[in-house]
Amino acid sequence: MTKLNTPILTGLMELKEIDKIRFHMPGHKGKAYELYKPIMENMLKIDFTEVNGADNLYNTNGIIEESLKLLAEERGSKKSFFLTNGTTVGILAGIMGLTTPGEKVLMARNCHKSVYNAIELNKLTPVILDHEKTETGLEIPIKQERFVEKLKGDKEIKMVILSRPNYFGLSENIDVLAEYCKENKVYLFVDEAHGSHLKYHYSLTKDAMTLGASLSVNSFHKTLPSLTQTSIINFNHHMDDKEIASVLSMMEKLQTSSPSYILMMALELSRAYMEVCGRDKMKELKGYIEDFYKSIKDIYFISYPSFREGLEQDFSRVILETKFPSIYLRKHLEEKGIFIEMITKNIMVLITSPMDEREDFLALAEAIKSFNMKDYEVADSDFESGEISDENTVSLRHSAGRTLKENIIIYPPGNIYLKKGDIIKEDDISYLLGLIENGVKVYTDFNKDLNNLYVESLD
Repeated sequence: MTKLNTPILTGLMELKEIDKIRFHMPGHKGKAYELYKPIMENMLKIDFTEVNGADNLYNTNGIIEESLKLLAEERGSKKSFFLTNGTTVGILAGIMGLTTPGEKVLMARNCHKSVYNAIELNKLTPVILDHEKTETGLEIPIKQERFVEKLKGDKEIKMVILSRPNYFGLSENIDVLAEYCKENKVYLFVDEAHGSHLKYHYSLTKDAMTLGASLSVNSFHKTLPSLTQTSIINFNHHMDDKEIASVLSMMEKLQTSSPSYILMMALELSRAYMEVCGRDKMKELKGYIEDFYKSIKDIYFISYPSFREGLEQDFSRVILETKFPSIYLRKHLEEKGIFIEMITKNIMVLITSPMDEREDFLALAEAIKSFNMKDYEVADSDFESGEISDENTVSLRHSAGRTLKENIIIYPPGNIYLKKGDIIKEDDISYLLGLIENGVKVYTDFNKDLNNLYVESLD
């Protein structure tokens, strides 16, 4: 065959030879060969559409119906549903299917960008609570009492939306909030994208369904051995059939009409695998991580951050705090073939899963021990200063006092730092430039250029 021009395939074939140890999503970590053997050996032959015998995700009465019932039983939900467009479509459908234009929703500021997009699309009024953020970049969850207090003071709020656990594996209890919402007919929607594994170890925080949330979403691809883009949405037992139907009807409008059977099989395999092996694998993982922390406890430049009492921490989310910008240690790890999920100024986030092995953590510890800051030059930021190019665009450095007409997003984790309509402050500029200078990715969702922020005209 003539050589084909395939930049993505070529690039990823090269990357897989470099990215040998993966402390990032997807949760299969490139290792679950035995689990995926039936799919890999028959992928083209079982990549079906909705022919007789294959069922239909949007009108189930066969094999997909049976799989969804098994999923709901495993999740402890009244009903669960496959998302082949990722958790994003579940968030959009959940919010838009249960609210009407003009209604109020209460949310944490650090919600995923899809929450803000749902609010914009459905013309909702957001009531936003700010969360605590440390100087190193850690985001601390909001206590449930603050949500309840706000709900008591504003009876027009229709839904509460929060992420739990957050990107750093941190959670606050929500049992009181869930009970208040249930008693007062307010929907509690938990973005549990990073918590698909919670039910598989006794020391982990309870999952959203157990705690009484109205609905939740799980990104199986983040912490379970599933493929990128595979997620689910869950409805609790106190949700009535009409409410569930409203969300699923919206889902059918937003999600592809040709859901991938390969992705649905990945979700099914992950659920089945965790039911059989999940508890043993999470127990093993906890031991590996504890041994890893012990092995690096005497390294002066790195530590595990301390948190206030009462904050629940997911042991499987490895958080490391560095005494220097973490970009340099990340670079060193990548040179050793170890790629991690995310950094902030002085924080490194490593995603682990049941697929990780003891050898991965031994290699990580050895790589950290071999780091020497003297081997790395402190690089100047290559972020250009920029100037105002017209009345509707301005460089980030010169944007103080201007009103945004696009969102500024930190990715990962995909949170909106400043939204449309916000006035940019000097503190915002300093914070964002600090992130950029330390290797954190920041972008906008319209112009895609921080040197040309889309802003309202000056009067």
